[in-house]
Amino acid sequence: MAGGDVLLARGEAALERGDWSAARQVFADALGRSDTPDAHYGMARALEWAGDFEGAIRCYEQAFRGCRAQGRARLAALIAGRELSFLHAAVRGNGAAAEGWLARARSLVGSDDCVERGWVALAAAAGTDVAHEVAAAAEEAAGVARRWDDPDLHFCALAYRGAGLVLRGQVPEGMRCVDEAAVAAGNGEVRDHLVIGEIYCKMLLCCELALDVHRAQQWLAVADAAGRASNDLWVSAICLMHHGGVLIAAGRWAEAEAELTTALGLYDRGMRALRAGAALRLADLRVRQGRLEEAAGLLAGSEFDGAAVLPLARLHLLRGEPESAAAVLRRCLAGATVLHAPAIALLAQLQADAGRIHDAERLHGRLRGLAAASGLLHAQALAELVAGVLARTTGGAPALPHLEAALVGFSRAGLPWEAAGARLAVARELRDEAPDLARAEGRTALRTFQELGAARSADEAAALLRSLGARPGPSPRSGGELTTRERDVLRLVAEGLSNAEIARRLFLSKRTVEHHVGAILAKSGAGTRAELLARIVRHGSAGL
Repeated sequence: MAGGDVLLARGEAALERGDWSAARQVFADALGRSDTPDAHYGMARALEWAGDFEGAIRCYEQAFRGCRAQGRARLAALIAGRELSFLHAAVRGNGAAAEGWLARARSLVGSDDCVERGWVALAAAAGTDVAHEVAAAAEEAAGVARRWDDPDLHFCALAYRGAGLVLRGQVPEGMRCVDEAAVAAGNGEVRDHLVIGEIYCKMLLCCELALDVHRAQQWLAVADAAGRASNDLWVSAICLMHHGGVLIAAGRWAEAEAELTTALGLYDRGMRALRAGAALRLADLRVRQGRLEEAAGLLAGSEFDGAAVLPLARLHLLRGEPESAAAVLRRCLAGATVLHAPAIALLAQLQADAGRIHDAERLHGRLRGLAAASGLLHAQALAELVAGVLARTTGGAPALPHLEAALVGFSRAGLPWEAAGARLAVARELRDEAPDLARAEGRTALRTFQELGAARSADEAAALLRSLGARPGPSPRSGGELTTRERDVLRLVAEGLSNAEIARRLFLSKRTVEHHVGAILAKSGAGTRAELLARIVRHGSAGL
């Protein structure tokens, strides 16, 4: 084997084991010997996974030109469609160039039946959230994978098929596909680390869309183990963004803020054109926290972005603009699936509050049908919540059974903010007939809101308690007691160790330490690490 070929083989081996630094060095040595398209292609992949996207674009373009000069149309098509089309859209925000590269890829593949044809099909699916387009691309790629017995393509196509089904509202069927693909990504059946990351990102996307908190948490343990093996699985800004959305739903708001802030930083250093997704999720968190001005800034210019619908509507509502909130919600309901259940429920409540009972009942019927067909816990809980609101508004039936069913459903779904809101509604319903029980439910709701950091919702709960003649009690200085692991981290922070040093000392990932530090800051009320250290100096870590 010639020296250049030996270097290329070593570089491919480094890529396969996830050692991006070694891969860059080996491919640099290979390029020093001979300016070949294979060396440029290897270097491009190493640079892309390490986050040097502009460098990756340059190397991919060099590899593309070299392949064309050598008549290697299939590899050129793969580079054009799977790599350059995506990067021109995500990094440079150039949709026209992205479409041009994708068209170039399709032309080069032509009618050939080859593995590259499947990857080009998935490249088209990566740029859309239109369910039938994703499904069609996944089906084409799956057929290619079967004919060529390519496991990476097969399981990546399966993940896309799952995403297409979830986007269509067929959540249980879609999740089965995503689960199978994620198993293959974690057990070694998928070899390419970029494909592994892509599959896990699709899994997180589907969990976020379906508000399937429990499934995401179960997969997190598997993915973290795989991430430590490959050293970079979870650093993708896209994965962090979707995981941040899941953490918001799960009530782990300090961790969500850390994930989304990190994602925004990564986007700003690389895939700048995709940063809006992380900004909108952070806006959703800010609305829930009652930090309305920050939310408004993050939502600026996103009026017609589907991901902005709920945070924008809730922002209008908190500002006393229910008609504007309703207008935002109505725009997203054409062709709505069960994924739109939260928006349908909120609009139904607004219509009921405005006295438009017929419209509210029509929306409730639609919501109830979607919930029954999907079997999703949170959708069923939303249907019960709206039923309770309608019963309370019309006086035609007892509202309490519906509100209590909503509370149970949200709790079982692992959605603490929604559960606390339902509990507060239960307390209001009990106010006249069972004031003692109303006070108990109100206190529990208040405590949950305070632990979450949901200031506006906590104020509502406190106001209800005062109307019942109960003292809400002082707002806690912290968001809850520190866990044992958080105290371990705090002790090392007090010793002046960096996050990386703490991670090594406690055998944790750096990302996990960052989450723990974020939780400590939130619970202590400290705004920064420096402020936390100052408090430790004054009071000791036990005084936090």
